[in-house]
This record gives sequence, structure tokens and C-alpha cells, in this order.
Amino acid sequence: MDWYQPIECDNTVKNPLVCDSDNFCENGFSESSFLQGKEIQSWNSNIFFQAKKKKNDGCPDDALQNHLMLPIYSSRLVARIMQANIAGIQYLPISILDSKGQKLDGFSLINFLFFIEAFDYDNSEFNRFSADFPNPNVRGKLAGVTKFVLKKERLVGLDVFRLRDYESRFFVSEKFKEIFETNKFTGYSFKKVELS
Repeated sequence: MDWYQPIECDNTVKNPLVCDSDNFCENGFSESSFLQGKEIQSWNSNIFFQAKKKKNDGCPDDALQNHLMLPIYSSRLVARIMQANIAGIQYLPISILDSKGQKLDGFSLINFLFFIEAFDYDNSEFNRFSADFPNPNVRGKLAGVTKFVLKKERLVGLDVFRLRDYESRFFVSEKFKEIFETNKFTGYSFKKVELS
């Protein structure tokens, strides 16, 4: 089976809604809460993402554009993913607001639960944080990746996962890509990644 890196903010509607604000901090969450592969137990249904700037108002994509680059999916996309029995996803309902504060219903923040060590260090192209980087917690870790190669044997039975070595990146199977493209969902294009 082939695997793909979703390219966010691509294959969009003509005038997409772009959320540039949220109330995560007020509710005890941060972007990193969704980059750990752990189920969120105490979700607050008052959490919202908003297009605060009028220039960011528009029509929402199925994979909604937002300032944190977190996956936020429309109810149409969520329904198709669930029908296809794609496992490893927690759907967290959120409100989407335009610049006037008007609510757009039917969106969920996506929390990927499969957190896999599948990065092929021998064949990928990347750089690391230096040994004297100011933040000691990231020294020696992946700083950027220009070419992803994934270990095929680690992906058996999966359709979506977050990469443990580079948690900001998630990958989807050919099955996920076909669902997205067949139903003409918007907000992602897909780049095929190599397997080893």
C-alpha cells in the first residue's frame, strides 16, 4: 500500500476561510496537546477557532485552514472517514467562527492516536538541531525534513498516524487519499512518500 503526506492549504476552495485565532489557552490546551498520540479525556465543547481578521472570512475547506496547522475536518469528511472504518482518530467537536462571531457548525479537531516510530534515518533527508541549540530539550532531534522515507513494516494495519520522531507530521494511506479525492473534499493535496 502507498503512503502520502497531506499538503495542507492546497486544493482549496476559491476563497477559503482561514482561522487565525483560538481559545486553547483559556481551556487548558496548547498545540502540543494534539501532537502526543494520546486520547484527550477532558474535552471542552466551548473551544473555538476563529477567522478574526475580516480578510480571512470565506468558505471553509473540508480540511480547514488554521494558524496552528492542526487537522480540523468538516462533518462530511468525518462521516466518510468513519464509514471507511479508519481507526486511530479521536474526533473532538469544536466551533468555527467567522470575523463577526457567527458560528459555522459541523467541524471536529482531529487527534491522531497512532504515534509510530517509522522514520527511516538512513534514507530520508533531514537536519538536526545542533548540540549547542538554546533549547536543550530539542538538541540532536530532527529540526527539518526535506525527504521522508518511512519503514514499511511499521505501517501494517494502519491508515493514519503521526510520526513519533517528528510529531508535527502525519501521514495517510492510499485508502484515506482515495476517500478524500473521490468525494472531492478540499484543503489537502497529497505527496507520495517512499517506503523502505
